[in-house]
Amino acid sequence: MVHVNAGVAARNSGNSEAANSAFAIAMDLLERGLALKFSKADDESSIRLGKKMARYLDMIRGQVSKTGDGGAMPKSTRFNIIDLENPPERYAPVLTLLHSSSIHGNIFDSMKCIFGFQDNNAKNQMEHLTLLLTNYKESLETPAPVPAKKAPKQRRPNDDLPKDEHDAAVQAVTKLHARLFDNYIKWCKYLRVKPSFSAEPLADLVLFFLIWGEAANFRQTPELLCFLFHSLCATAQPTLTPKESGAFLTSIIRPIYDEVKKDNDKKTPLGERAPHKDIRNYDDFNEFFWTKACLKYDAYTIKEALGAVDKKGNPKDAKKTFIETRSWARALWSFRRIFLLNFTLFCAVVGFALNMALLCPESPIMYGPDMGKELVLFGKYYYNPKARYSLANDDSTTTSGLCNLPKLSTCLGVSNFVVGQTFSVIPQDFKMLLADVPFQPCMELLSGRCACYLETLDRCLSQVGSGKALVSDASSGNTRDFKMVKYDQTKCMPAWRKAAYAVINDAGPGLLNCAVCNIQAPTLVPNLMVKLIDTSRTDMGPLVFVGGVGLVVLFLVGEVSNRLFSGLFIGYVGRSLPVPCCGYLRYACFWLILFTVKLLFGYTFMVKNLVETSLMIWMSDSTKYLQVSNFMLQVTFHNIAYIGFLWLPAFIVFMYDAQIFYALFSVVVGSVRGFNLRIGELRSFRILRLAFKDIPRMFNYKLVSNAIESKVSQQAIDAPHSNTQSAKEKTTTISPVVHPTATIDEQPLRIQTTLYSGATDDDDTPTSQSSSTTNRCCFGSAVTGIDGDEFLRVIPFAVAWNHCLRSMREADVLSNRELSVLSYLIEGDDDATSRRRLYPPAFLTAGKLDESLDIVAECGHVYKRLLTDKKKDAALAKVELSMHQRVTKDSLRVEACVGSFKFTVRVLQLLLGDAHADMAPCFAFVEESIVNRTALKGLNVANLYDLRSASAELMQAILDTPTSSKDDSLHFQRALYRVIDLAEQVLGQLKKLLSKQDSLVAILKQTPLKPNAFFIAPESTQKYATVQLQTLVSDPASMAIVSRAYQVLTVDN
Repeated sequence: MVHVNAGVAARNSGNSEAANSAFAIAMDLLERGLALKFSKADDESSIRLGKKMARYLDMIRGQVSKTGDGGAMPKSTRFNIIDLENPPERYAPVLTLLHSSSIHGNIFDSMKCIFGFQDNNAKNQMEHLTLLLTNYKESLETPAPVPAKKAPKQRRPNDDLPKDEHDAAVQAVTKLHARLFDNYIKWCKYLRVKPSFSAEPLADLVLFFLIWGEAANFRQTPELLCFLFHSLCATAQPTLTPKESGAFLTSIIRPIYDEVKKDNDKKTPLGERAPHKDIRNYDDFNEFFWTKACLKYDAYTIKEALGAVDKKGNPKDAKKTFIETRSWARALWSFRRIFLLNFTLFCAVVGFALNMALLCPESPIMYGPDMGKELVLFGKYYYNPKARYSLANDDSTTTSGLCNLPKLSTCLGVSNFVVGQTFSVIPQDFKMLLADVPFQPCMELLSGRCACYLETLDRCLSQVGSGKALVSDASSGNTRDFKMVKYDQTKCMPAWRKAAYAVINDAGPGLLNCAVCNIQAPTLVPNLMVKLIDTSRTDMGPLVFVGGVGLVVLFLVGEVSNRLFSGLFIGYVGRSLPVPCCGYLRYACFWLILFTVKLLFGYTFMVKNLVETSLMIWMSDSTKYLQVSNFMLQVTFHNIAYIGFLWLPAFIVFMYDAQIFYALFSVVVGSVRGFNLRIGELRSFRILRLAFKDIPRMFNYKLVSNAIESKVSQQAIDAPHSNTQSAKEKTTTISPVVHPTATIDEQPLRIQTTLYSGATDDDDTPTSQSSSTTNRCCFGSAVTGIDGDEFLRVIPFAVAWNHCLRSMREADVLSNRELSVLSYLIEGDDDATSRRRLYPPAFLTAGKLDESLDIVAECGHVYKRLLTDKKKDAALAKVELSMHQRVTKDSLRVEACVGSFKFTVRVLQLLLGDAHADMAPCFAFVEESIVNRTALKGLNVANLYDLRSASAELMQAILDTPTSSKDDSLHFQRALYRVIDLAEQVLGQLKKLLSKQDSLVAILKQTPLKPNAFFIAPESTQKYATVQLQTLVSDPASMAIVSRAYQVLTVDN
């Protein structure tokens, strides 16, 4: 075979002498082998070997005689996709346009002569452009899909379709021209020059693709390509002095590339590589073509502008416009918009907090003794200038009646109650109220102080009850006597009570204005919003708040103006991609909620208290703390340094906390979305298999309406309301009892004992249909195929799945083997729905065939050892049962094991044909042994691995058989003899498998010796085997079965 292969290779390369020499040596060796004599012991083997050698000798002689003197066969012209010398009919309209220009004639040849493009580039781009234009033409000829419910007036009129193929090709040229030169038109508009198009749009396309084909790395510089086209298109006129092939590359592309290479190899005076900021890359060269200076040159002189330098050696015309400085400042500048947004929001929150502090001055620190008696800040009075300390409370000395002042003072937190002094003055501002009531529980609150003040007063001034009071008797000297007293604090100090509530609720100098600021009452929020921007207020709070909001508005106006008018800020990737409205709203709501939470958190826990504290520190008397401070300089201005360091951590946190909230929100939202979309459930390959079976249902639910799916869903809804007893009877008849919590993999194999029939499922006889039903019930859809209503339910997803896989194969993402393993197998024609069947992808059974064979081989070994046991019947039955339970524990094991056998049998029957129909009982017996749980008893399972290997090699040989070769070609003859040899090996392994059945072994022994059949023929051409193999490989449906058999046999590898 070495000499045969050498002869074939030499003949294909055109070396006839070497081919004849190799064939002569091969024939001489075969003739010597045929002349050898063997002993009687080797008679059977020698006869078979002699027949093979004779077949090879006849095959070589036929090939040598067919070529006469052994001359080489003519070579065909190489092409990529289209044979332009003999193109298919669909490309004819486009090629006609390319060869019949009114100006150029053959446009590619004319452009090649004008500018000197390379021959191979012209061939490649001609094929490239032909494919593009043909795709556009066929899309224009295809009517757009219109919904059936759409009004007739809104449907696409037939006049929009091309009149004929020529009109479609012309429209395709116009459409591709507009799409291809869209960037060129924008470039011309930017430079304020008129586009340089020729009178023929097709000539523009040809010129641009030829420039693009030879541009090499300059395809990364689109504006340079626009310049070259702009410069050359005006001169694209036929010439009588054609340029040599390669002139364009030599005179235009290479000089530009030399300048780029020279700049890239730039060195320092010390011989080291120049720093990054001194080297121009492709982007820097491309930036030059965004300036009008490039228009001073043409395609042949542009190298001078790119290489021009000044006296210092720096670029003169095409300067480096962007110098990247790798520093933290660059990172900060890149994120400046985010920083500006956070800064403006920070200013707005500070303005809001200051406005709230002036509108609702509830913080007790502003009324402390260190703030002085008269505190005025931003126009806000923290005291009542009209307060009268002579306004006495006459009820402060009351010791009789139901009002119990000592208990009231205890409830209010008064530490030292003195009758006649405590509550002696009617409070007229909050500082006077604090002198009587400290409100200690409210001091440490960050928010809700107004509610705390009111709650304290309400709770203490509404107490009613009785208690023990300590009574001292001076006459007896007893000071530990108690008596029961009643109290009703609602009767206490009505004038003081009214004044205290007025201080807390009313607005004015020294008052808290809690009637407006108590945000715990939802009805008060609108009134609070109005008061925040009330310009009639005496303080400056609204002005500060409007200033902070104005900064945010100014930032947003700048962003909108940049998006609308600035070319710098709209140049982001994906700007033209359509965004669904729902997706945009979800995105906007996510960020609005995030920033709302950020602002609420920053205001409540940082800014609000810092504003109040900063105001207190700003107004504090510096002479009271400098003498005890550790400052080196005993000089300060309103404690400004302390306030700055106090705000610094909060400012840093506010500028960054959006990232923290984003991390939290993304986890929460992502988790919710992930659970709803069931993302992350495929934690193992087993779960992937189970989930893949549920994908057709989700496909029908989400994308394609399916009548069968709707019917199944309705049955599931109506099931609880149906007759329970009837359901139980149906369940008993159809399937065994399954535990309610069992998964698909844990459901047992359904077994029925039936007489076996033919191995194929395509017969129309009642027996075959019964066997098919039995097999489907026993082995599952992956073995016998999906048909009926289930086929109609799954087929939409299967077609879409296969189409996606084919697209990935065309894009070279998947290999041919991966495509076969992942695809559904669809059997039957569209016009025979009842006969159509669907087989799930073979990858679902990956690893399961090895598991099944290991279990069967292990149990077979134990079964063989127990044959000598005295009580072997019970033990053998137990082993058989154990093997059955282990295999059927996972339904995919059954599908892998039985499916591989059934597909192999189908291929053997298609290959051997009617001449070997007597083998059907052998195949049927294997199925019967599996169904009746007598596999170990009736079969010899020791050689299952060898049978699998031989079957896989046979399938591979059939797949490798050339389909376009003639019957007498060398390649086909070699493939035929290889298939015959491998088929004999498979039959030999089947004999070992059925070695316990003498009658079936006798059938298999007679099969290779049957005359006028697949293995032996009276003539050397093997006519019957040739016809069978040619029929098999020429039928796509049969080859799909062969491919599926090969995949299920080898998917474990």
